[in-house]
Amino acid sequence: PAATTLAGRAPTRRHPPMAPTPHTGIKRERPVDDSSAVTLSVPEEMALPGASIMRIVRSKLPENVMINKEAKAAFAKACSIFIMYISTIASDVSKESKRSTVTAQDVLTALHDLEFDDFLPNIDACLAAYREADKARTLEAQAKRAVRAKAEGEAAAVGVDEEAVDATADGAEEAEAAAAES
Repeated sequence: PAATTLAGRAPTRRHPPMAPTPHTGIKRERPVDDSSAVTLSVPEEMALPGASIMRIVRSKLPENVMINKEAKAAFAKACSIFIMYISTIASDVSKESKRSTVTAQDVLTALHDLEFDDFLPNIDACLAAYREADKARTLEAQAKRAVRAKAEGEAAAVGVDEEAVDATADGAEEAEAAAAES
């Protein structure tokens, strides 16, 4: 007997089965008949902002190219699926390392495993910039806490009330910001 699709008709073509990989398992055949295909929508809470996606897409297309509504939906769906796929692979990488937290290195490993090696240098550069900015924010927060602690310590020694301490600390932060700008 001939193989049939979900709709009960014989398929028009068959794809050879793919060998399983450690991360993806076995690739299953998709129904050839579009009427029998099941389309899954991305849940609302997992949908990416359409405006952000379109801004990225338009930045890579010539100015005179128009994008229809179906193409916008296709880009949004593809982006969501790509992120979910990378997340799944990165989660598998962290589980293989016996960790429950996915790290940036896990994401990079997932991209490497999926042969997106061309993206890795740019992503490494972005991660380095993020880490530098995070370090600067941490140092700035520590400096503000030190100024505030110093102002509170001086106020406690003199017996000044708490509102005056906050005003002094705010004034010191403004002076620091002004000095940093010049």
